[in-house]
Amino acid sequence: MEPLKLKKGNLILYIILLAAAVATMVVSYPRQSHTPKAISSSDTLDVAIKISPIGVTSSADTLSGFYYDMIKRIAETNNLNIRISGFTVLSSALESLAHGNYDLVIADIPVTQELRNRFIFTDPIYADREVLVQLKDSVTELPPITSQSQLRGDTVHLSARSPFLTRIRNLSREIGDTIYVVQNADYGPEQLMILVAHGKIKNVVINEQVAKAIATDYPQLDLSLSLSFNQFQSWALAPKDSILCDSLNIFIERFKRTKEFPKLLDRYFNERPALSN
Repeated sequence: MEPLKLKKGNLILYIILLAAAVATMVVSYPRQSHTPKAISSSDTLDVAIKISPIGVTSSADTLSGFYYDMIKRIAETNNLNIRISGFTVLSSALESLAHGNYDLVIADIPVTQELRNRFIFTDPIYADREVLVQLKDSVTELPPITSQSQLRGDTVHLSARSPFLTRIRNLSREIGDTIYVVQNADYGPEQLMILVAHGKIKNVVINEQVAKAIATDYPQLDLSLSLSFNQFQSWALAPKDSILCDSLNIFIERFKRTKEFPKLLDRYFNERPALSN
């Protein structure tokens, strides 16, 4: 898997080029007569996948990623037509989903009540938790943040309208003090994590498994502080697509019972995340 490397300030160029490469990728498989009636044989599902080591990334002009490989295999097995686009900011993808530009958004989406009020979700793919990403004390020569209570009066960075914002607000109430939040409209959490690695910003909140994948290339990063319990990660659809969601749940359940699913987990995760069943 190609690491996400920031070379001489070319982060923006990397994002643009990778997004363009993914956005032009179309994966199409002709449907057979046994395809569930919930999915029309004349339709192509527009699928948006988060650009990240877990979602979709690029190496030598080849796309890969845990979610990318999974949805591609599900499409092959169930004779689905899918068109894949890449995105970097989850909130923007969800807005596009709400406006009917996508049929399915695939990313590490912690299913909060706020999101449930706007979208429907597939059955969980796996469980993950949120962690604080900071530079190690050996780099900063300052005491690290080792407990949630030490975030009193401190600042964390999130992508704009991140679902992690709810957790940070709840944590502020739990510790009885303000945690300041800077929301970045240009970068997703993966890119913000790289900025932390280069000392441009201080703290970022991100899903642990994604953080581990990126941190293999940035040993100066500390991921030791968990900010939440394990949360189920699911895929999002518009509320009108409940029948499509039911069909996808069947396909996902079938795939998770194959030998390929644990192989994907072994390939993309340093240690297996907790499964939903």
